[in-house]
Amino acid sequence: MTNKTTYLQFCEKEKEVPIFSQPWLLDAVCEEDGWDVLIVKRGNEIAATMPIQVRKKYGLSLPRMPLFVKYWGPYFPKTFRSPKHQQRLMRELIHQFPKFDLFEQYFHPSIKSWLPFLWEKFEGTIRYTFKINLEENLEKIFSRLHGGYRNSNIPKAKTIVQISTDRSLEDFYKTQQKTFDRQNLSMPFSFEVLKKLDLALEKNNARKIFFAVDEEDQIHSVVYLIWDKNTAYYLMAGDDPDLRNSGAGIWTTWHSIKYAKEVLGKKDFDFLGND
Repeated sequence: MTNKTTYLQFCEKEKEVPIFSQPWLLDAVCEEDGWDVLIVKRGNEIAATMPIQVRKKYGLSLPRMPLFVKYWGPYFPKTFRSPKHQQRLMRELIHQFPKFDLFEQYFHPSIKSWLPFLWEKFEGTIRYTFKINLEENLEKIFSRLHGGYRNSNIPKAKTIVQISTDRSLEDFYKTQQKTFDRQNLSMPFSFEVLKKLDLALEKNNARKIFFAVDEEDQIHSVVYLIWDKNTAYYLMAGDDPDLRNSGAGIWTTWHSIKYAKEVLGKKDFDFLGND
């Protein structure tokens, strides 16, 4: 049995594996032969896993982060999450690494220490994200929004746009493209690449796209929300630069937060480092 087959069976039972490490998502963003997984066992139990990308460029081996994958790194089932367990298991994972010229991963926030990587001469830096605890009262969460958002932007947006989920993926992509155009940046992915990701997420009931649309059928703002067992992730968002004054951006974001809490019942909302 290959590591990938073992990992597939593991993920079917281990419900807390983050969405970015799910085999079906990795097949969509890396191709089926474009990723592998490292596994450490204790007896018959899987104690640690770590996906890696199989990628070569200019003759170099570059196991880096795939497009759309925001977190990777080691995963430990509950039995093996103590600091002592994690340190030993991380070192065993590192010793399984294939030969590489450049290695890069952004660890999931649940990983609190990367000391074994430091001991093995890897370099690291701190990255931040913003998370909302959805187990709190929704009114309390709303009260923490910036006063301008609460008292001006959201009330204004409510009079101009409606939140919809019945527009097409093409509509989402076009709005995203306008966001990048405004910043004089080229789109980092094609529509076909996005479609492949979207099909995998939709098939696994792990995404929702929100559109803020006015009476003239203009799309002001979009949010692409994905989720796993405990967390909803703000994967992508964008707006029409000519319609930004409507306040639809923050209204669509707040709607996605409410959806994550009230409909999905998630514990956390993670902005994935987005401003």
